[in-house]
Amino acid sequence: MTTFFHAWRRNQANRQAAEWLAEGTEARVAVAEVPAEIRDGVRRLVDTLFEGADGEVEPALKELWDLLDDYPGLRERFARLRIVADALDFLNDRTDPHSTARPEAKPGRRPT
Repeated sequence: MTTFFHAWRRNQANRQAAEWLAEGTEARVAVAEVPAEIRDGVRRLVDTLFEGADGEVEPALKELWDLLDDYPGLRERFARLRIVADALDFLNDRTDPHSTARPEAKPGRRPT
């Protein structure tokens, strides 16, 4: 017999999986709108934000901003992506001495 907790937990897991799928779709659409000459680099960096290790987040974000430097509209668009916002939150939490988050915790990201 399924308990209420198991049903609730399964629902939460399904909801989180749907959010990750939507977040990935949103990022892929944004990457597709990037000029061809930087698209592969942007795709690689966004993939790193999704799947990379904690130590790869800051360099990937810096490189992403460098690639988008000549495209302020795209830079603004990418700044609104949840994966980028999560990366920024992670970096701020990691460097904020008042933060209660553990350094390896990544809000909104899958565990590595």
